[in-house]
Amino acid sequence: MRRWSVRALLPSCLLLVAGLPCVLTVGPLILARSAAVRVVLILFGPGIYVLAYVAIAGGLSQIGRRAIVPGRFPRDLGHAVYGPRRIYSLCWTALYYFPPAYHAVLAVPLLKRFVFRMFGYSGSMAFTTYPDTWLRDLPLLTVGEGSYLSNRATISPNMCLRNGKILIAPIAIGCRAMIGHGTLVAPGVVIGSESEVGAGGTIGIFVKIGDHTRVGHAVSLDHGVVIGSHCNVGSRAYVGRNVVIYDGISIPPGAIVATAVVLRTQCDVDTLLHSKVPTSPQPAISASGHS
Repeated sequence: MRRWSVRALLPSCLLLVAGLPCVLTVGPLILARSAAVRVVLILFGPGIYVLAYVAIAGGLSQIGRRAIVPGRFPRDLGHAVYGPRRIYSLCWTALYYFPPAYHAVLAVPLLKRFVFRMFGYSGSMAFTTYPDTWLRDLPLLTVGEGSYLSNRATISPNMCLRNGKILIAPIAIGCRAMIGHGTLVAPGVVIGSESEVGAGGTIGIFVKIGDHTRVGHAVSLDHGVVIGSHCNVGSRAYVGRNVVIYDGISIPPGAIVATAVVLRTQCDVDTLLHSKVPTSPQPAISASGHS
């Protein structure tokens, strides 16, 4: 029954999001008897349409907002979590993939606050993002004040798996952190305040990065990596799964750190890199992608 209900609601919600703003915008224009009123409606028509569009999308998203919770769930519309979350996701992507409305949302601070709060975001609103920055599952996303999320970055608390399930975990980005152009941030990631992740990086699931840490461009951090504060990971380095790097340590550019290594001092880094023959790095994210 739930599966059929969700299947019926999905096109209905999409029709309401796309169609009802047209009725609210064009209807008064058709019914207006005064030329002056028509001119005013034409001038304010785009604004009316955008406000109606985002309000309807945000309102309908409440149907599935409670289903935006962490865990692993089958991608089955009949599932108690996945079914409703598809309705939430449809409402958000209907806005995200409609550039005129989403551009307006990000350009007007009051509208940005209104829309993000409607979709369940509870963190600071004083951060920078762009229309092509991939954001999902806003109730599970926290971005600190002054942070910068670059173009084409992916900040997604959910990830589809090849076994037919979806992995969902919160993402937290600290104050004044920076995520570089095209960087992929997987579910469960925590990035500390004043930290930077360079362009083109891949940050695997449940990675933890401390405060004031710099991760260079094109770096791959595999799943479960923990990096302390005041660290530096050089460009194009690969850090293997479940590696632990203590505070204040620097990893040279292009270095390869094997799986499950614990680096407590800079001397440990020097010993590791001079005592082992590097092997080809493995991809940081093995799942099929984000949903």
